[in-house]
Amino acid sequence: MKFGRSLQELAKEIMRQNNVKRDFVADTRHIEMTVANKKRTVEPAQGAVELSIGKKVLVGVNELTHDHIGGHLKIPAQYYDRMRREAPELLCNNVNEWFRRYPEQRMIRTLDGRARAFLSDRFRALDNFDLFEAAYPRLEKMGVEVLSCDVTETRMYLKVVDQRIKADLPTGWTPTNRGHQRFDTVSPALVLSNSEVGAGALSCQTSIFFGGCTNLTAIKEGSVKKYHMGARHELGDDVYRMLSDKTKRLTDAALWAQIGDVVKAAFSRAQFEANCLRLKQATEDKITGDPAKVVELTAKKYGMNDNERGSVLRHLIENGDLTKYGLHNAITRTAEDLDSYDRASQFEQLGGIVVELPRSEWQALSKEAA
Repeated sequence: MKFGRSLQELAKEIMRQNNVKRDFVADTRHIEMTVANKKRTVEPAQGAVELSIGKKVLVGVNELTHDHIGGHLKIPAQYYDRMRREAPELLCNNVNEWFRRYPEQRMIRTLDGRARAFLSDRFRALDNFDLFEAAYPRLEKMGVEVLSCDVTETRMYLKVVDQRIKADLPTGWTPTNRGHQRFDTVSPALVLSNSEVGAGALSCQTSIFFGGCTNLTAIKEGSVKKYHMGARHELGDDVYRMLSDKTKRLTDAALWAQIGDVVKAAFSRAQFEANCLRLKQATEDKITGDPAKVVELTAKKYGMNDNERGSVLRHLIENGDLTKYGLHNAITRTAEDLDSYDRASQFEQLGGIVVELPRSEWQALSKEAA
């Protein structure tokens, strides 16, 4: 498992962001992209641009927002990026023309003077501060331990475990097969995560923590996701308006209460035992084909790059466990090798996806790798 910030650092940064972020809804006819004024912009790189909203607000533009704008306007990513690098004036002309020709209301989320997301006006702003405020007091009262947490440009993560609950999971025999059975000591865990910028749903994922190797596996069963879609935001007489934090809190009060209930349920003995059973069943599904080919097919299916695939194969061979359980372990162990906290967290989820593969799909994969 990859470690990010301390809990105190996370809470401080979430509070800071909550105090300085601003949200706007605007008709694209009143949004304009211009080449940045180097004296004003917070994004001084060559080709930097900024957005004006209703002629009142000027903000820089981060990478994700560029992706959002290009996708919304159906400008091919390769061409969009080339214009950014070589002809920012041309990029601005293209964007502004399509903004005017096909007007739509959009939500622009800003932080520290930069546009960090360009979203549908139906985007439901479920924010990190509110999730933390709803969930953490319940977790603290339950006496669980924070394993890892972070807030990146796209997501917030809070990963917790209750190591007072343990189970020894038999995972097979030692490679020499001399009558020594191997066990992993596991405990129930929970991963809370959220994206304020449209990079996925707010989720509470039941998980399993492996005490010996500190791997973490997120399990879909028993998890909850809430998507950031709601009613359209109505515009008043102004070209844009900042959304009211008070209004959002009242609207989402029921949701935060539900999240508190999910947090409590995640550490139930029944849920933990069900997840342990899924892991135990994974130890019985052998890799009958070429292990390298199984990893290659898995990498292709789930979008791993060559370095990630190589890391998974190395950990699979080193551990010597040629089963579905062993493959899942190699994937979650690879999370520690990755530089990106976001990507590492995706690998923890991928490990759970492999564990929960139906036996028919696993057998098809092994057959293809034969």
